[in-house]
Amino acid sequence: MNIAYLTRVARDLYMRASTIVVNSEHTVPVKSAHQDGSNVVIVAEPIRGVTQITSLRLLDEQGGLITEKTGSIDVTDRQALEFTFRFEVKGGTIDGV
Repeated sequence: MNIAYLTRVARDLYMRASTIVVNSEHTVPVKSAHQDGSNVVIVAEPIRGVTQITSLRLLDEQGGLITEKTGSIDVTDRQALEFTFRFEVKGGTIDGV
């Protein structure tokens, strides 16, 4: 894929990412976002009081799901958590062309 197009897609992701939802109950705003070419890094504001992480969802400005991760991670309630999402927008290959 054309590098200019991949950079444009990364820019769209960078501009739209707005909210992180932890365990479907804690909404955390984006603290910072950075784009370098086709790489995007989204960092959430720190959050406290969560004792287990079962899901993380990154949402766009309209509440649409960008990405989601599930699991089961126990943490102490005094621990401040800061979540980072890293994306590398890449092109693929087309078979048979």
